[in-house]
Amino acid sequence: MSDLMKEKRDELAREMGWSLDRAQGYVDGESSERSGLDLPPFHKVAMDDYSKGFRTGYYTQACSVSVRDIRESLTSQ
Repeated sequence: MSDLMKEKRDELAREMGWSLDRAQGYVDGESSERSGLDLPPFHKVAMDDYSKGFRTGYYTQACSVSVRDIRESLTSQ
């Protein structure tokens, strides 16, 4: 794991009051969605901290991309 990812994980854990596992899941989920990977089946249903963070990061990234696409299409009209 890169130092930047560790810093982001630690910052999220501190700011959100999350465990390091949940914050790491968030960072990995965000990265996974950006890479165009499907949400792994295990993380769709698992209730451990890492999986909760993974889903949050995955879907937050997906939603922010959608909002950005909508804004760009509106401003280009």
